[in-house]
Amino acid sequence: MLPALTTAMSLLKKQDPAEAYNFRSTVIVAIEAATRAHKGEPSPTLAEMTRKITGALDAA
Repeated sequence: MLPALTTAMSLLKKQDPAEAYNFRSTVIVAIEAATRAHKGEPSPTLAEMTRKITGALDAA
């Protein structure tokens, strides 16, 4: 899944940079909403997945 996110971001950046920004923002909002669903600090697993997903998006 993570390489697919990087590929999607690369393609979107080439075809429509504004849409790439929107896509990244949407994914980040979804991650933040999932994190907020848990009271307190996110678990180490959730924090690591957030880091990996954000890294995959930013690797493009």
